Amino acid sequence: MSVLVVDDNILDRKYIKYLIENNLGFETHTAKDGVDALIKLNQRPYELLVTDLLMPNMEGIELIERVDDLYPNIPIVAMSGGNPYYLYIIKKLGVDLIFTKPIDTYKFLNTIQRIYPAHNKQKRIV
Repeated sequence: MSVLVVDDNILDRKYIKYLIENNLGFETHTAKDGVDALIKLNQRPYELLVTDLLMPNMEGIELIERVDDLYPNIPIVAMSGGNPYYLYIIKKLGVDLIFTKPIDTYKFLNTIQRIYPAHNKQKRIV
């Protein structure tokens, strides 16, 4: 399973990548914003997109809309530490999962593990 993590905050981006790779065993790549994410999505297929909402250059909401148009089969997990209004908007866009920042690590990993059990290389979240 290949995952693309999109976040303008380098620490958050690296942390989410680390969590997914080391706890779920998924191949994980990163992008610094929506523009970078679209470039990477055009270069190779991904099976899951995890994106922040508040980013420069292209916000997560615009990225989600474009991904829905260009790659409608990619499930999307959205995260935000910003205005709750953004979370309301993305619910209307049909995002698969929503997490507030700072994310609850255990809940985040277990939810993804439940959704993609056949892809997990490890049996338990630690």
